[in-house]
Amino acid sequence: MAFFNQVEKSRWTFSERMNKLFRRGPKLDDDFWDDLEEALILSDLGAQATFEIIERLQDQAEHKALPDAFAVLDLLADEIASLFAEPDPDPFRMNPVCVLFVGINGAGKTTTVGKLANQASIGGRKVLIGSADTFRAAAIEQLDVWGERSGVEVVKRERGADPASVCYDVIERSEELRSDLILIDTSGRLHTSDELMRELQKVVSVTRKRATIDVKTVLVIDATTGQNGLQQAREFDKALDLDGVIMTKLDGTAKGGIAVAVSHELSLPILRIGVGEGIEDLQPFDAHEYAEALFGELRGDTGTEEAELSEDTEMAEERDRDALHAPEPQPDETVSAAQESAPTEGDGYPDAPVASGELGHAGIPREGTDVFEAASDVYDEDVEEAELSEDVVSGAQESVPTEGDGYPDAPVASGELGHAGMPSEGTDGFEAASDVYDEDMAEGAVESEPEPEPEPEPEKKESFRDKMRRWFS
Repeated sequence: MAFFNQVEKSRWTFSERMNKLFRRGPKLDDDFWDDLEEALILSDLGAQATFEIIERLQDQAEHKALPDAFAVLDLLADEIASLFAEPDPDPFRMNPVCVLFVGINGAGKTTTVGKLANQASIGGRKVLIGSADTFRAAAIEQLDVWGERSGVEVVKRERGADPASVCYDVIERSEELRSDLILIDTSGRLHTSDELMRELQKVVSVTRKRATIDVKTVLVIDATTGQNGLQQAREFDKALDLDGVIMTKLDGTAKGGIAVAVSHELSLPILRIGVGEGIEDLQPFDAHEYAEALFGELRGDTGTEEAELSEDTEMAEERDRDALHAPEPQPDETVSAAQESAPTEGDGYPDAPVASGELGHAGIPREGTDVFEAASDVYDEDVEEAELSEDVVSGAQESVPTEGDGYPDAPVASGELGHAGMPSEGTDGFEAASDVYDEDMAEGAVESEPEPEPEPEPEKKESFRDKMRRWFS
């Protein structure tokens, strides 16, 4: 998952809070729910979203009889993903469409317009850029650079011109070029200034009246602002009736949960997220991928580790209790128990002691008893079998073929044989056997060499152009 590694700060912060939470144990009690609520709020999910998540998880814990906190954690990422509003439709997939980008200074509007223009142009769309940010220094020049990179025309006016008039010119030019995606950058507006917000309302109103196609208004939020970003979204949505949100700089903040708060409270879809400086780092938003990357890392791993640790601790404590309360065995009782456990003739062992009284030290039969005589007979039989085995080995040595028997590489006489019929070192038989052994080993090595497995065909990587076509079609 490429997105997983790009939101490391937010994921690490949340994981630290959850680790502290689970150190208190897996029990589902009021303290657990209070601590989980605190962890989610501190991750900038917002109070409203957090309360709804906790309520849903508590209902599932009751209805599904969840055993512990780890089972609750398994459901957390899915519950968070379900809070996001779905784009219907995605403005950047509409054809034709005009998109106005609004937000405060420094949120990343101009860079976002440039990246989207580059991606859409590579994806085969007819793109036109409008530079309606006529107040910020170098804003027009910045879009000119993006236009040159992407091969996209930029409609602009001199610095200080009325931004609404620029939007009017952009719509006219798009009709001449038959553009299907018009991206208009606007100047930054502080959401706390009523006068600036009224000026922005005028820009949006003029654009909608002049255009004959759909006009969408998208808010760009810097994710590093945290809960202040939620307040920005409230004010801009109240003034402009937003159609969606783009979250930028998500890779550089530990407050990634703000996307949940904005989308859930205002019912605004997250259209794109910025997770880096590259063009491909402005990506379409996927709620499940986002939730898994930020809140799903502990799924399974933490539960397994904590469960194993808890189980090991309980077993160790139980062993300590048993050892502490177990009575110490007495020496006489131990010897008596050993004697009683020895097999007897009554147990089906004909050569076993008839009774424990016939056993001497450590359970050995006493001399002079019937048991001692029976054990002696068994010992004599074992000795006879061992002598017979030695005779068989000696006969096998004598039967080894010699050179006189028609085997040119065999030992000349049995005197050249060593232990177990092997040729003695330094004899002609030893040298011949060594040569044969070396040849056999060489042939065996060749035969046993495994055939090389065919290398798997490399997976076909999606080209940047194909990816852009998929994102904007």
